[in-house]
Amino acid sequence: MTPVFQTPQQIRSAYENGLPGWQFDPDTMDDLMFDRKALLFGEAAPHLAGVGKGKMALLWRSREKFDPGAFGRESQTTGDCVSHGSRNARDTTRAVEIHIKGEPEEYSRRGATEPTYGARGHGGQGMDPARAARFEVDFGFLFRQKYPFADLSRYDSRIGAGWGSSGVPEEVQAACREHNIGQWIAPTNVNEVKDLLFSGYALHSGQSFGVKSSSDRRGIAIPGSSWAHDMATVGYDDTREVYPVCVFLVANSWGRWNQPPKVWPEDRYGPWPEGSFWVAEDVYARHFVGSRSIFAYLDVAGYPQKKLPDYGNLTNILG
Repeated sequence: MTPVFQTPQQIRSAYENGLPGWQFDPDTMDDLMFDRKALLFGEAAPHLAGVGKGKMALLWRSREKFDPGAFGRESQTTGDCVSHGSRNARDTTRAVEIHIKGEPEEYSRRGATEPTYGARGHGGQGMDPARAARFEVDFGFLFRQKYPFADLSRYDSRIGAGWGSSGVPEEVQAACREHNIGQWIAPTNVNEVKDLLFSGYALHSGQSFGVKSSSDRRGIAIPGSSWAHDMATVGYDDTREVYPVCVFLVANSWGRWNQPPKVWPEDRYGPWPEGSFWVAEDVYARHFVGSRSIFAYLDVAGYPQKKLPDYGNLTNILG
């Protein structure tokens, strides 16, 4: 029977003791790329190369604008981190586009995680992000609302867990097709990640990496126990105006499991998204990009560089 964890402390302990939330098969990834369900940055978005160097992007603030507390209120209760990471990246990118257009009514509901996790292909814990990407490209996604086949208005990990062995039901797949997604891009270096974030596109990735619950004195996460875990990347700061190195904001899916960074100027970044933490560029490049299991969600045909909203930060930089 699939375990259901009740608290952030329980889910964290499970990952630290080997819960295989993130799984990776190089053949599955290669097949995904061969079938063009995901594309390389240089192939799909060469026009974005170099735009993110020395800049910052606070994409999480658009999602928090339309879904306050989104990053901390839906705490993962089983090994379905890939579906949470994918949803968080997708919802963040959707929110940025809606924020730019000034059409907040378009962000009607949070995305659901259950259909994606149901497509993992087995009845156990965990998922390969490449399988999630394939399902979402082939079918799409659903929202947090009631459907004839399931009540997805509230997160219930047992639903997605239950679909794992038999597959996502046809009626669920049909409903997903009403909400087609855009394209996934698989960056291969940290500069491509900066370019994607500065252009308005959030990412998610699976990796064997974890951090401690408190940051160092600079506000940057301290590497800790290894988690086979998928998380979203929803912003970065490469200006060196607050932190001495480039940092990436990683959004976890365990609720309030950690403390805010010791350095977090709210007049620059806004309120801290619960559960998130800053990762230094060298660590991010080695573990997050280096895992070969990282995807950016691009929602607009042609992948334009978006002019990000001005969130009123200290330096007046758009982001």
